[in-house]
Formats: sequence, C-alpha cells, structure tokens
Amino acid sequence: MTNRDNRWEILLPNDIVDIVAPASAAPVNKVEPGLSWLRDQNLIPRFSDKFIQVDLFFAGTLAEQWEEFERALHSDAKVIWCLRGGYGSMRLIPLLEKMKRPKTPKLLIGFSDITALHLYLNQKWNWPTLHGRTISQLHPDWENNQEQQDLIDLLFGRIDRVTYTNLVPLNDAAKKSQTIVSSITGGNLRLIQTSLGTAWQASPKDRMLFIEDVSERGYSVDRMLEQLHQAKMMDDNLKALLVGDFTEGFEKDGRNLVPQAIERFAHRVKYPVLKGLPCGHAPGSNAPLPFNTRAELTLGERPSLVCFTNH
Repeated sequence: MTNRDNRWEILLPNDIVDIVAPASAAPVNKVEPGLSWLRDQNLIPRFSDKFIQVDLFFAGTLAEQWEEFERALHSDAKVIWCLRGGYGSMRLIPLLEKMKRPKTPKLLIGFSDITALHLYLNQKWNWPTLHGRTISQLHPDWENNQEQQDLIDLLFGRIDRVTYTNLVPLNDAAKKSQTIVSSITGGNLRLIQTSLGTAWQASPKDRMLFIEDVSERGYSVDRMLEQLHQAKMMDDNLKALLVGDFTEGFEKDGRNLVPQAIERFAHRVKYPVLKGLPCGHAPGSNAPLPFNTRAELTLGERPSLVCFTNH
C-alpha cells in the first residue's frame, strides 16, 4: 500500500457529498435538516429520496442499496455519508468482496450499524473512515458547536487532528505514564461481536479498539466482552481499549450495570482501558473519531488521545 491509500481528500466549497442508506431508513423530518445542514456548509448533497421508504427492516431492497453504494464508490464525490444506522449494512459486504477496490479512497462517515462497513474498508481496502454522526443526526441548530466545528474543520482540511481529553483510566495499565502510537478500529460493540467468523471480522491486533453501544444491559455487555476475549479478539494483542458512550442500558429496577461490567473487564486485561470518549449514541454528543489513521494515546495523570487525518 502507498501512503495515498491511507488518506482522504479534503473537501472544497461546492463539492458533492454522496448520501447512501446501507442500513435502515429515516423519516423525511430526519433527512431534510441534514441536507440543509450540508448546504449551509457550502456542500451539495446527492441523495435518492426513495430511501425514505422502508422495506421491512431496511431502507430499500438489497439491490437498491447496493446500486447506490457501488455508484458512490465510483462517483466524483470525495465523501460517502450514511443516512442512518439501524440494521442492514453487513448485507453489502459479500457484494463488496466481489468488486475491485477503487483507486481513489472515499471517506465513509457514519456509526452504529455502519461499523460493518468501517471494519471492511479499514481492513480490506486500508481506507481511513470517520466514525461520526449520520445524516439523520445533522441539523442547522446543532447545539454542540465545538463538535460541529471539529467535524467541518476535519472535512475541509483546516485541521489535521482532533484531540480528546478528560479520559478516565479504568485499570492500572492506563495509569502508567507512556505514549502509545497506533491506529484505531472498532465501533459498535454488538457489530464487532457480529463480525466474528465473517469476511469483515474485526482484527484489532496491535491497534487501539474503540467500542460503544446503546440499549445493551450490563449482563449483555459482559457476555460480549467475554466472547470476544475467548475468541482472542480482545486478548493481550490490543494496544488499548477505548470506551465511548454506552446508553440506555438500564435494568428493570432502574440500575445501570454497564459501567461495572466494563470496569470488571478492564481489571482482567493487561492493556490500558480508558473511558470518556464522547462518541456514540449519547444524546447531543457524537464527536468525530478517525479510524485507520495515526493515533497517539498519552497515559498518566491526564490521559489524552490525538487522532490525525494523515493529510
């Protein structure tokens, strides 16, 4: 691979952004604000409104979803932005397996169910991707101004890195002063578990693994971590485990046992485990997190993470 394979092209005013719907559909009131937001950034969204309609669990038939995604991979757009998560992205991967990798990398943006595509593009094509808000989460009156500014500045190349502070160490390894230089992969924990035994199986060896999830109770998170550990995906070959937002994981009695499940897992592994990345399903926050680019994790009294765009 050349260095070019691991970079994305910066956006310019009036560039086209291809919007695809590889997973679930979104209602029109969740689509139009996102399109307006892109136009406010002097970008031109290209989107087929047929994906507002629902086909059972998905935004359309597999043939329809693949046609739009394949077109976006070969189009003149620099960015492929996913409409929303939900369910269905993994169905595209057998079709991706049959096609030749395009010469020019596209920047895929999305999260949650889009984890399947992140993993495939990161690992099979060595493309960088951006874990971040889907189109259905964008709107002109977006309140988190710093997050919005970071996303726009990354896309337009005004900055070449994003920094995350206020990370919280969860085990002794995360408290020892050192700097880890690697790259980040991962995404939604349930999708990472689902990848086991597939062509897009997560391969975080010698990388930092990021995880987040929604509506998973404590025992379920514990079970997924246990399975991934037994499958040797989350054994001592990891450089670090970075924990994002885990939301809506309440027990019937109102308790949230997810933090305890993650902390217990942290104490059984030798690599650093830290929480506090503002990325995932938390209301009002889903900061952009570059995957498959250079990342520097500084441990000690004030842990921080710096992710570069590799421009």
